[in-house]
Amino acid sequence: MTFDVDEYSRRLALISEAGEVVPLRAAVMHALDMVAIRAAYFLAPLTADPRVGRVLTVIGLPRIWERHYRARLHLVDPLPTLALRHSAGFVWPDGLNEAELSTKEKHYLEIAAKSGMARGIGVACYGPHGRSGFLGAAWWLNEPPPVQVVQAVHMIGQASFQRYCQLVPTVGDIQPLSNRELEVLSWMREGKSNSVIAQILEISRGSVDEYVRRIFAKLEVTDRTAACLRAYALGLIVSNEHRSVMEVARARDPGEWI
Repeated sequence: MTFDVDEYSRRLALISEAGEVVPLRAAVMHALDMVAIRAAYFLAPLTADPRVGRVLTVIGLPRIWERHYRARLHLVDPLPTLALRHSAGFVWPDGLNEAELSTKEKHYLEIAAKSGMARGIGVACYGPHGRSGFLGAAWWLNEPPPVQVVQAVHMIGQASFQRYCQLVPTVGDIQPLSNRELEVLSWMREGKSNSVIAQILEISRGSVDEYVRRIFAKLEVTDRTAACLRAYALGLIVSNEHRSVMEVARARDPGEWI
């Protein structure tokens, strides 16, 4: 499948320029239409636990599917969770390992197929402050979509979710943390007590207590766990996994790292 690259770029620009959520949905479907996709559903947030509250938006899919999805099918839909394992868009059912699916998840895919989603493209979308969402785009042909279509849908999903996050903010401005407060927060993430942090930083226990109180106030939380979770979401601290990745990267490609 080929499509006009200039027109595709123009439609992506319309997504980023949408001033409200409803026009944004229209702009997204206008862009997806370029790659022959006329039905899709959107979920946010994207989590491994389907029991959390999610916003569901459905465009072009049967109302009966939407009604059943809201009632119970969202609990057995494996696609959003599977999207978390992919760094780019994936195609179902071609990209799925049926051996890893439960009986209920397989049954969901059968129901989805009867609703026009026998095959589709799933995209995990990421935004600021740890926000994430899922785009499931129905593919109407029997053969898998070409790579360029999967890439185009991935780009559309990312662009649309970024704009959605701008239009529907959930995190207000916080007071910036000082360098010392960030140091204390980093050691809190390591599970260090205030006494231990005081020894590491060579300051008094009372000073650490005061820094912790300031951190709680600025992050609008009341305990250490909530502070660390909020800090992760805001990008103030990183996980041990990130540090491990950086260490491997430095060993593989020595250079002037900061």
